Amino acid sequence: MGEQYARTYESPDGFRRQTLRDHLDGTGALACRFADSVGLGPLASAAAELHDLGKATGAFQRYLLDGVGAKGSVIHAYQGAFAVEDASYSAHGKVNKSISRLTRDMLEVAIASHHGDLPDCIDHGGSDSFFNHMGSSEKDDGNYHYAEVKSNVKELGLDIDSLCADASKNLGEVYDKCIKGRRANRDFALGMLTKYNYSCLVDADRCDAACFGDPDAVPYYAANWDALIDAFETYNARLSADTPINAVRADISRQCMDSATRPTGIYRLSVPTGGGKTLSSLRFALHHARQWNKKRIIYVIPFLSITSQTAATFREVLGLGDDDSVLLEHYSDAGRGETTHDTEIADEQEARRRLSQERWSQPLIVTTMVQFLETCMASRGTKLRKFHNMADSVIIFDEIQSLPSHSLDLFKEIVNFLAEVLGATIVLCTATQPALENIDKTVRLDLADNPELVTLSKEQRRVFRRVNIVTQQQPLPIAGDGGLAQFVLDKARENGSCLAVVNLKSEARKLTQELRSLGAQSQGFTLIHLSTSMCGAHRNDALAEVRAATASGEPIICVSTQLIEAGVDVSFGTVVRAAAGLGSIVQAAGRCNRNGESVKPRNVYVVPVSDDDEKGLSAVRDIKRGKEIMIHSLVPLASKNPDFDLLGKEALDMYNTAFYKDKVEGNELKYPLPDGTNAYDLLGFNKAARYEYNTVTHPDGPSAYVHCLAQSFRTVGRRYQVIPNLTKSVVVRYRSSAGTDSRELLEQLRDEYDPREKVRIIRRLQDFTVQLFDADFKKLTERGLITLADDDFELYVLESDDCYDMNFGVVPDAEQKDLFF
Repeated sequence: MGEQYARTYESPDGFRRQTLRDHLDGTGALACRFADSVGLGPLASAAAELHDLGKATGAFQRYLLDGVGAKGSVIHAYQGAFAVEDASYSAHGKVNKSISRLTRDMLEVAIASHHGDLPDCIDHGGSDSFFNHMGSSEKDDGNYHYAEVKSNVKELGLDIDSLCADASKNLGEVYDKCIKGRRANRDFALGMLTKYNYSCLVDADRCDAACFGDPDAVPYYAANWDALIDAFETYNARLSADTPINAVRADISRQCMDSATRPTGIYRLSVPTGGGKTLSSLRFALHHARQWNKKRIIYVIPFLSITSQTAATFREVLGLGDDDSVLLEHYSDAGRGETTHDTEIADEQEARRRLSQERWSQPLIVTTMVQFLETCMASRGTKLRKFHNMADSVIIFDEIQSLPSHSLDLFKEIVNFLAEVLGATIVLCTATQPALENIDKTVRLDLADNPELVTLSKEQRRVFRRVNIVTQQQPLPIAGDGGLAQFVLDKARENGSCLAVVNLKSEARKLTQELRSLGAQSQGFTLIHLSTSMCGAHRNDALAEVRAATASGEPIICVSTQLIEAGVDVSFGTVVRAAAGLGSIVQAAGRCNRNGESVKPRNVYVVPVSDDDEKGLSAVRDIKRGKEIMIHSLVPLASKNPDFDLLGKEALDMYNTAFYKDKVEGNELKYPLPDGTNAYDLLGFNKAARYEYNTVTHPDGPSAYVHCLAQSFRTVGRRYQVIPNLTKSVVVRYRSSAGTDSRELLEQLRDEYDPREKVRIIRRLQDFTVQLFDADFKKLTERGLITLADDDFELYVLESDDCYDMNFGVVPDAEQKDLFF
């Protein structure tokens, strides 16, 4: 046949066509470049060179050029996978059958799925296998035109046998070096390697397509570590070491810099609250990245509250502007709708959505644990396309003790893979470092030989002892005589300022309302509420007010959920913490007398809240379990033994042992699913599905399933949520103290045509989003209060001012006033 085309594009300069050969070569070159840094270039290149073989048919060319057939009606993804299955792998001599089978498996799932999501290699009930559809009956099916594809391969100049043989040799070398002898779960690692290869293919495909239409659509970011280090060290030189606390902070920072010469591996940064670990870990990352030529630094934060604060701190320290291309904040998927269909004909909506999906290609990424875990657990290409950019990077996990327990074993396997196979250096930061390697020893955490980045003496640690923990066992209601609100107000009067941290958003709202009823404001206190019901810009404004008041010594009461416990640099005269896990109590204590303003230690009160006011804890199992351990074990022990230190290592070890014991025995650390399986097994050997396939569905003997990959990628990808029942992000109506108004940004978005400018606006709108649970999203949508503001980017907006309170944020049950449709 004549010239074959991959896609068409209508531009102001006319109608353009990209040849199929150009697209395959361009995608192959990009995929190879992505994977070369970890030695997997040939594997990624083979997937990319073969992914669109199905376009080499008359049916696809008529569909593309003449519009014959409905969108997506001409199948073109499977034919490349068929070619992989038929290829010879003997170009380099003797064939390792196991490695060639693994190569086939990896290439086939990536190629066949490059416009959707990775499949279940064996379906969840063991009744079918993805690889059963690579056989002769499918190849002979006229809908695939596979015979025509094979006859046209020569015109494309592709040597499929050599590509596959090169890929197999490459995979064999990496397997022998990084996977064969590893002590961690090999099958889990092979699944992650499959995702990595798929990520390289999907991102290369999207980038090549975008650059054909617009050569500047996908910018390339090269990290200038020297310049960033110069900016950091200039800023750091201005920091004072004139107090005992500041002197220890400076030593922690120096040790982090000195540790940067250590090789790639998994490390820990364990320093007390207030030890300056945010900037110290950044210092390590910058110097380590320069030392080992890493591509980027990824800073992963547990709570949305401090993502923008941390990004702002990094911009200040590194001398970056708000729109500087060096740093990307990514903590919301608002405006980044999933790709739901396959198209190669110019489709502006689809092109814009693909462009908006973050690739994490910038030198510095600030994101959340939700984004990190849900990327690694994803099966869809829209989520996984950024996964390959975690390779050869420095990844810092702040407040690792906040890792959801249901994903602990998954997390260990992921970071093992990132460090051992993809060459990433991992840093686990916290003031209450749980010994992850000792929790569920059936799943290893392969720490570096010398994992501690910093060592502090007893004297240095003693400097950070600025508080006393005062406990009580009698639960208090929030309202009423002798309730928590009255207790908080009393402690605020005694100390001038008070932080009250509770476990639920409903508690925070009720406590704030009750303090208002008790006259806290009329008594001179500024009263601030903080929770994730507020958008990021709203929380930033509230935190700025808190900082200003605490810095000037003004009377203030702040009521917050646990979001204030991680990395928020504020200092109160006293803290009242609703009973919760020990890690949360230690973190809350870090907001009291933080800089040693008082020579005498200040009190942190741990108070159980009545069950009637914490009914919602049944849905937050980790917090509920932590509260139970504190109330029934550690608090009574501390009451009986005055020498028992709730802030000491003995208490932390006792707490972690009690917290994880039942979870280990019940497989609760492997992300259990309702049907009795768990994500850890489904992404590893998948023993149950193999058994069902071999003995029930195909009872031909124990070797009926011959493939290396058996992972249920799609099942896990579609069921996994870090926060269960959390649904879409919505933009709310809010004007920040800096003058940025979400309504104005939405108007700009509606009037804008340039996709790149739309992406810039969407990034700014992240600060004005709130994530809603399924029930609240449904409730507000049914009332007509949530609308789809932008079809191109699937951007949802809460249209009601009445449902966004200037004190509390989103209030789903608020009554509407004068609402006209």
